[in-house]
Amino acid sequence: MRVDQKAEGPRQSMSWLHTWASLILGWLLYAIFVTGTLSFFQNEISTWMKPETHKSVPAQSQVQQMQIALNYLQKNHPDAGSWNIQLPNSRQTTTEVTIRAVGEDPKARRGGTRITLDSATGEVIKPRDTRGGGFLYRFHFELYGLPRLWTRWLVGIATMFMLVAIVSGIITHKKIFKDFFTFRSGKGQRSWLDAHNATAVFALPFHLMITFSGLLLLMFMFMPWGINQAYEN
Repeated sequence: MRVDQKAEGPRQSMSWLHTWASLILGWLLYAIFVTGTLSFFQNEISTWMKPETHKSVPAQSQVQQMQIALNYLQKNHPDAGSWNIQLPNSRQTTTEVTIRAVGEDPKARRGGTRITLDSATGEVIKPRDTRGGGFLYRFHFELYGLPRLWTRWLVGIATMFMLVAIVSGIITHKKIFKDFFTFRSGKGQRSWLDAHNATAVFALPFHLMITFSGLLLLMFMFMPWGINQAYEN
């Protein structure tokens, strides 16, 4: 007896793609999203993890804070090539100064000697050795413990998988807006699927924006050919 099997349509194909694209790297994407969310509070997390900085109470005015920092630098590092002073703000109570030697680029992102000062007294504060919230920020797009270039590629591939999962999910759900308003409680797996549909549609604009913009931020690493043609080396 021969059974004629119905050809798999585009929606069924997309359903398979949506499921596997989500499962393969979903665990990694979850970690990326959690650490990315926490990165918005990286300054506060760093301050919390460095209780030595809590004793710093900023002076009354920024002029006073600046003068306290200048007094310290003029006394202890008069021969430096450049100074950089970061005054206290709503997310930081200490004054951060960076001292660079003669010949160092004062605008370089890395390098120099970074010192934490009490904003009111100019006393040097030596907080404990921790990356604080900066670890979460770097983990968000570089992971941890592996070469930076490899991990950025891995995060980029995971992001592309997520974009594929989102687009294929939109194509798969023919009644996407109707399903958003449908919830059948007490139906076991059906109830979980209804919850999945509702929350996914509600957050869909955010997921599309955050995924596509994440790929754009690393696009010159993924697709360097255009800029390589325009600029030598």
